[in-house]
Amino acid sequence: MADIPELSVAEVAARAGQPGFHVFDNNGAGRWKRGHVPGAKNLNAYNYAAGELPPDKDATLVFYCSGPG
Repeated sequence: MADIPELSVAEVAARAGQPGFHVFDNNGAGRWKRGHVPGAKNLNAYNYAAGELPPDKDATLVFYCSGPG
């Protein structure tokens, strides 16, 4: 995954809520309910439909979880 850029927490916080910038929390629903990045949408990384992602192919998508990977 070397070609996938990483963003710092500060960069995500600065861009959160901007058009074309979407944050997805890939933790389980229970963990998401206990706490998540403001505005983040919960998305099951193993079972989701294409319609759950924005249709704009130029959008920036940020995915995070608390897993070891």
